[in-house]
Amino acid sequence: MEKKIEKVFIDEGFGFKVRLLNVPMVKVRGQWTPNINYSELAEVVLHALAHKPSRLTGAEIHFLRQHFGMTLQAFAERFCVSHPAVLKWEKAGTKPTAMNWATEKDIRLSILARLGADAKLVAALYTGLEREARRTSFPVEVDATLVAA
Repeated sequence: MEKKIEKVFIDEGFGFKVRLLNVPMVKVRGQWTPNINYSELAEVVLHALAHKPSRLTGAEIHFLRQHFGMTLQAFAERFCVSHPAVLKWEKAGTKPTAMNWATEKDIRLSILARLGADAKLVAALYTGLEREARRTSFPVEVDATLVAA
């Protein structure tokens, strides 16, 4: 089996672009494919979304809701909004949702809580989010050596 390392690989399997760095690749049936554990990658992406230095996009909200197995109604109830609001966010696609910043902070902190992060990490994220509230869009970026299969 042929193998190589791809310095940069753009993966769109989560519904939005994730820029993977140093990706171990294998050739399968003539096609180069990442040789990574996608379950572990999903967890790394969740952490990256919680700490992302720009506003969340509709596709990222959709991924979060589905990853945590929540219906539109359940997600809306959890974050004290209407389910049409969640639908509107998700329809934003690759653009920022324009949701209330307090709601977005709650969603980001909820990600870490669901991942079992300790209180110090959650507090540090909250402090960091207060400083980063108005940054422009950045893609999610992950070092794939963290999730190599």
